[in-house]
Amino acid sequence: MPNVTLAVFTVLAIFGMTTFPSPAAGAPKERIALMLTGSTCREIQQTIETVLRHTEGVFAVDGASVSGHLLIDVEEGTISAQGLLTITQAAMATDLSCRVEVMRSCITAPGHNRADLPAK
Repeated sequence: MPNVTLAVFTVLAIFGMTTFPSPAAGAPKERIALMLTGSTCREIQQTIETVLRHTEGVFAVDGASVSGHLLIDVEEGTISAQGLLTITQAAMATDLSCRVEVMRSCITAPGHNRADLPAK
């Protein structure tokens, strides 16, 4: 699945539709999901997405797939969910009508290395 995602972003970048920086070759990837709730979230979401896209370690921000959520793909070990939350809250400045929280679900499952996998 990560290869499909990377291929889609590559195709979009070729056609100038997006400017996601590519992750380091072979670097483990992690998806972090943020939930946005409140009356002004839709208006501020574009600003938040732009700020996150320019954050070191972030290579993709998807605000369209799941309404009211941001799906953020990061290079594992570069930035935490809490770090993204802090950056997002700073981008919102004094907007108190939009709340952001980290979603804990299968989308944000921790990464695994070969040692964690069951023996075959």
